[in-house]
Amino acid sequence: MALFSAQKSARAAVGEPVVSHALVADVGEIDRIEQAAFSTPWSRDLIRSAILNRRYLVRILRDAESRVTGFYIAHTVDGRSNLDNLAVEVGARRQGWGRCLVTDWILQVRRQSLSSLTLQVNTGNWAAQRLYRQFRFKPTRLLVGYYPNGEDAYQMEMPLAAASAGSRPEAHAAAAD
Repeated sequence: MALFSAQKSARAAVGEPVVSHALVADVGEIDRIEQAAFSTPWSRDLIRSAILNRRYLVRILRDAESRVTGFYIAHTVDGRSNLDNLAVEVGARRQGWGRCLVTDWILQVRRQSLSSLTLQVNTGNWAAQRLYRQFRFKPTRLLVGYYPNGEDAYQMEMPLAAASAGSRPEAHAAAAD
């Protein structure tokens, strides 16, 4: 355990991201990122509820200064893990932080006996679609009017076997760079 902590501290000291479970104390920082990232953001209460709900996985990414720079929220239902929310601070985008968060989600889910990973992504969010395709997510259907503001989304899916069949999620992302 001490070795793991020392390794995490060493990574953070050289500027690599550290991903960990979110705490209720992190709600303010998560909300700050959420409000800046989305036109229909989650409320603080919804974020807090997800952190407290055991069916949800809420993880944060901290930079070298221990500031929350990104996060994701996923839940498990019917043998699937669904990525409900993922955001990176506006000023920290295009630096691999989103890729780090998706990789962490896949690694966390691999430990469970689930059939697939799913997510919904705005049809106009090309950067996010590109990121998810790097991990071999494929669009399975169009969700018309999915968001509260009426915008459409794609449902994307990756069978869990594709995430673990002799490959590493990090390799998918690195190969696409």
